[in-house]
Amino acid sequence: MIDAVQARASKLSRFAVAPYLVRRFSFRLGGIGKNIFDRKWLYKKVQQSQLLRFATCSWACFMRPSPVYVGRAAESFCALNTNRDYITILSDEGREKLIKNEIAELLSQTNTTELVRICTGLNNGVKCAFIAGKHIESDATMGCAKYQAWLSFDNGEKWLLQIPRTGNSDVPSELVEYLIASEYATLRFLERMKIPAPRAFIYGLASDPFNRVGVSYIVMQALPGRPFHAHKVSPSQKAKVLEQVAEIMLEIHEHPVRSAGSPVEDKGQIQISTLAKDRFVGLSTSGPCTTPLEYILAITGQYMDLIADGQLHHKHPLEAFLFYHYLHHNGAAIVTADMQGSFFLKHVDDKGNHLLVDEEFNVVGIVSWQFARTVPASEAFGASYLTADLASMYSCNGSVTNDDRLLANALRERGASDLVSYPEGKDIMRRLHHGLGRGSTTGEVRCLLKGMVKAVSGEQIDDIDLWMESQRESCRHDSRRRAIHGLCESI
Repeated sequence: MIDAVQARASKLSRFAVAPYLVRRFSFRLGGIGKNIFDRKWLYKKVQQSQLLRFATCSWACFMRPSPVYVGRAAESFCALNTNRDYITILSDEGREKLIKNEIAELLSQTNTTELVRICTGLNNGVKCAFIAGKHIESDATMGCAKYQAWLSFDNGEKWLLQIPRTGNSDVPSELVEYLIASEYATLRFLERMKIPAPRAFIYGLASDPFNRVGVSYIVMQALPGRPFHAHKVSPSQKAKVLEQVAEIMLEIHEHPVRSAGSPVEDKGQIQISTLAKDRFVGLSTSGPCTTPLEYILAITGQYMDLIADGQLHHKHPLEAFLFYHYLHHNGAAIVTADMQGSFFLKHVDDKGNHLLVDEEFNVVGIVSWQFARTVPASEAFGASYLTADLASMYSCNGSVTNDDRLLANALRERGASDLVSYPEGKDIMRRLHHGLGRGSTTGEVRCLLKGMVKAVSGEQIDDIDLWMESQRESCRHDSRRRAIHGLCESI
C-alpha cells in the first residue's frame, strides 16, 4: 500500500493549479462568493495561473460554503482576490450546523462495524465498541484537521481513531493519504526510542480498494495526561517539563538518519522520503534533502516563488521576499554549525500542547506527529515554539529566550555539550519556519525582518527603508524581481 502512496506523492511536487484559493487547510477553506458570478470569475482566474499551488481546484468543493471568521478572512486570500468579496460570514448557529453536517457525512462513509472487527482482531479478540468523539461542545476533541473517536475495549483499554476532515477541505487526497501514511511510519520509527509516543496499530487509505473501512484513518494507543500549556504553570513546573524535553532530545540524538524528509514504511522498513509538509500546509512537497544547505534552499526558494506569484504576503510583498531572499543568500553561513550528514526527527507542531503531562508534570505522552520530519540538528535541537516568546520575537530585538536557556542548561547538566549551542545560540530556524506570521501589520512584519537579519548576521538595522532599498538592488538579477515590483505597485 505504501508503494502506491509514494508513487502518487511523486506527483505532488507543485500540486495542482490553485494560487487564488483560501489557504484552506489552516483556515477551513471553501472559497465562497456572494453570488455565482463572483465564484465563476474566481474559478477562471484559478485556471489561468502559471505557478502551481498546493491545493487542487475542485469546482464542487469551491462552490460549497465553509465557516470563515471576519478577522482572518482577508488574510486567507491572495493578492488578486482581496479586492473582491467572496466570503460568507456564518453565524455560530450556521457554523455548528455546517460542522454537524460535515461529521454526519464523514461517519456515514465510515464502516464502524468493520473497524470494530479489525481492532478486536488486533487486540487478541478482546471485544470493543466504537465511541463517537465530540465535535461541537466546549470539551470537543476534534481539531481543524482530524475527527477523533475512540475504540473502548472490554478489558478497559482505549484506542484513539483519527479520520482526516475532508468535507469542507480541498487539500489534495494524495497529500491527505501521504500524511496519514507518514504519521503511521513516524510512530513506528519512534517505537525504537525511549519516547512516550502512542503506539500505532493500523492505518487505512481511502484510495485502497482493500480498505473496507471506507475512509482514510489511523488507529493508535490513547495516552493519559492533559496538554501542557507553559503560560499556565509555575516556573518550577515549567523547568521540570523542559528537563524532560532535554532527555527526549538526547534520545532522538541517538537515532540520526542521513537525509531530511518524512518517514514512510516500505516492506516493513522505515525510510526517509518526501517532506510531508510544513505545519501550515503552505509549501509543496520537496526532498528528501541530503545536506542542511539543500534543505534551507528548498524551503526559502519555494517561499520566494509563492510571494512573487502573489500567493503569500501580498500586503507586504517586498518585505516578505527580502526576508526569505536574505535567508536564501546566507544559507551557507546559517548551516556551518550543523552536523553534516546527520538529520534528526522533529515534532513540527511543538507549541507545548503536544506534550501530555500528569498531575506531577511528568511527561506521559507526546502526540500529534502528523507533520513530523527529519531535519538538521540546528532545527531538531534548537529554539522552537515550545520555548518561544512571541512578544519578544515581534519586538525587533528578540532572540534567544529565557526558556531557550533553561533547555540549554538542562542539556548541559546531562553532558550534552555538543547540543547546548543550538538552543542557546541563534533562533534562525525558529524564525525561518515562523516566517512573517499571519495577519501581521506592516510594523510587525518589519520587526520580524529586522529580527531575522540580526539573528543571522548580527546586523542592527536602523533605517529599514534604506536597508530594503540596498537589498532590492542585490536582487536585480533575480527573475522574480519584476513580479515583486508589480505587486508593490498594486498595493
